[in-house]
Amino acid sequence: MLLLSGFSLGIVATLILIVARDFGRLDVARAFIAFLLAGACFLVQPHIPDSWRPLADSLSTMVPALFWLLCQLAFSYRPKILSFFGALALYTFLAPGLSRLLGLERDISSNWELVGWIIPTYCEYIIISLGIWTVIANWEDDLVESSRRLRGGVLIITGVCVILVVVPLNTGIVGRWLPYTSASIISLLASYFLLTGRSGVLFGIPAVEEKVVEPTYIAETKDTESIQQVDTQALAEIMDKGFYRTEHLTLKLLASELNLPEYKTRALINQTLGYRNFNDYINQLRIQEAALRLLKEPETPILNISLDVGYRTLSSFNRAFKDIQTMTPSEYRLQNEQPAEIISTHR
Repeated sequence: MLLLSGFSLGIVATLILIVARDFGRLDVARAFIAFLLAGACFLVQPHIPDSWRPLADSLSTMVPALFWLLCQLAFSYRPKILSFFGALALYTFLAPGLSRLLGLERDISSNWELVGWIIPTYCEYIIISLGIWTVIANWEDDLVESSRRLRGGVLIITGVCVILVVVPLNTGIVGRWLPYTSASIISLLASYFLLTGRSGVLFGIPAVEEKVVEPTYIAETKDTESIQQVDTQALAEIMDKGFYRTEHLTLKLLASELNLPEYKTRALINQTLGYRNFNDYINQLRIQEAALRLLKEPETPILNISLDVGYRTLSSFNRAFKDIQTMTPSEYRLQNEQPAEIISTHR
């Protein structure tokens, strides 16, 4: 056990130094460092003085919440940190931490046992599942091919590792060897990806690939560029005709309309237009049209406009509009109508 924990701590320390040095400016990297530190607290907990163990326990309880935060920052193109699930993530470690701080012993006959220990334990499973679901739900819409597969694989493996740590500790089904072994494996895998690549794809930074074009392949390169220009023009024409208004629009549907493989469609949108997420690309087009119509058609109900541009519900339209325009459709229409009203009053 001591050997496993020492091995894992060495890898975790190396990971923290690398991530802090190369990606410390990024929120997702900071979340990853916090996740690693919380994991380190779990690893050292059996080997420190008894007086320090409650603190180490409290910090290690943050692992599920930090995993959820990491998944949000790494995969969700508009992370919802300040949300109900964000509050639930806080609850998973604040309640047990407060219990330890107040010196409340675990007593099945007390009311605090339910609020401070049992419910947070089940909430941990919910938060871990939500983290894995965030990866799965946003994986297909990630337009950066290099990071899409790597981040998805690493984060899902990490989620499974977290489950293998949290479940045994909460249930006592197996000994501590399983959590320690799981922590060692995931630490080793993460170290391998960072040390061999160091391209930043784990943190949403696409790898920069230097393209060296030999003279004999200049004609082939020009042909490739011409094909890409044709594909770009075809994409622009389809969107100009309003294809983005299609309900339930997916990358697969768009690829079919363009008669291109999905990976080429993904690369086309990412490399020529600069978008990293498919939903972000579609929402930008929809909200751009909606914003124009809100001003040109002041009598048209907002619901009608939202349905026309491709949203199924008014709530989803309002959410997307506020994400992009930083205000609701009603506020946007009212704000842009005020100058015209002032001018007409002065006349």
